[in-house]
Amino acid sequence: MTMLIIIGMAVITFLFRFVPLLLTNRTNGSSKVQALLEYLPIAVLSALTVPGIIQVDPDVNLVGIAAGTVAVILVLIRKIPLLLVILGSVSAAILVKMLTLYF
Repeated sequence: MTMLIIIGMAVITFLFRFVPLLLTNRTNGSSKVQALLEYLPIAVLSALTVPGIIQVDPDVNLVGIAAGTVAVILVLIRKIPLLLVILGSVSAAILVKMLTLYF
């Protein structure tokens, strides 16, 4: 039963990511529909990421918020490799966690 649920979730996740891609390539609709389909993956990713950032550490919400803030700042700076964004975000989370343990 668990395997069936995992496979079902994988299929649904795949469809939510793949169908808008197909629609944006083949749709000659209005510009509003095109804009909606172009921003849909970003909106879905944000909806999945933001709650995860807040729930990183249930005791200290600031850990996830600090890591997410550092990641956003580093992403906004151009030509920063993904590895450095990840390392910066993890470093910020560790620093905030250590500071909250001592203070």
